[in-house]
Amino acid sequence: MAAGRGVGTVKISLALIALLAGLPGVEIQQATRPLFRSGIEIVRLDVSVTRNGVPVRGLTARDFVVTDNGVQQEVDTAALDQLPLSVQLVLDTSGSDSGLRLNRLIAAGDGLLSSLRPGERAGLVTFSEDVRVRVGTTTDLVAVRRALGGIVGSGQTALRDAVQLAIGLRLDDGARPLMLVFTDGIDNASWLADETVLESAREAGIVTHMVRVSSLEISQSRFLEQLAEATGGRIWSASSDRELAQLFTKALDEMRGRYLLTLTPRGVTGDGWHELKVKLRDARGDVVARQGYFRAASPR
Repeated sequence: MAAGRGVGTVKISLALIALLAGLPGVEIQQATRPLFRSGIEIVRLDVSVTRNGVPVRGLTARDFVVTDNGVQQEVDTAALDQLPLSVQLVLDTSGSDSGLRLNRLIAAGDGLLSSLRPGERAGLVTFSEDVRVRVGTTTDLVAVRRALGGIVGSGQTALRDAVQLAIGLRLDDGARPLMLVFTDGIDNASWLADETVLESAREAGIVTHMVRVSSLEISQSRFLEQLAEATGGRIWSASSDRELAQLFTKALDEMRGRYLLTLTPRGVTGDGWHELKVKLRDARGDVVARQGYFRAASPR
């Protein structure tokens, strides 16, 4: 099933994912990565600016200072909430998230879908020890809601594998992509290592928000924190599953409150990774953005 072309459930072989770690989501669709060809290109950058946790509005392109590999760039535009969102839900349905917690998770997801605007897209991936594409990214939110209502909780947790696969489902449809991951942070069934998935996340440039609920088991991994840093996302921690609906809404609202910056890199050369740094020129606020982008060599 191609993402966004129909509705159904696809069960992904995690062994195959491991073997094809360099080709995320290969059974479904190649990832659309922000790989810019040498020469003239436009870099798009989602930037969160908050002050005391409240989004700062009214900023213009001149208010932002962006450097590309240390070279200051001119920001061409800074738009706020002008493009539709494309939200990929990636939900932990392992045994630790069954019962009442699962019911509250379904309700939280349903509430998020109700908050999407006409023409915005959503998709649903669930994971236990298996990773399933329940619905490819689509404007048919009724289908996503139907699939969401049918999920059950059981088994172990393959968090990293699920994130890797979801990265590969991105559509180049002009929308602003957001991945929203729900989990307790425990991963006891993934084939893929942290760094493999983090590298894919850096290349893909998809803002990734995490809603993490407390667990009796303590995770020693910093994967979620590293994923947030790599993608310019955030982590919301819930002490109780009663908070899930509120946190899902917060994650969506945070994305809507982000500025979309565009810039044409000048004075920088070289293929590969380009480190981006963003700060405010004069205004006060906390700035969160992804760490950079990959620049691909021009075809010979």
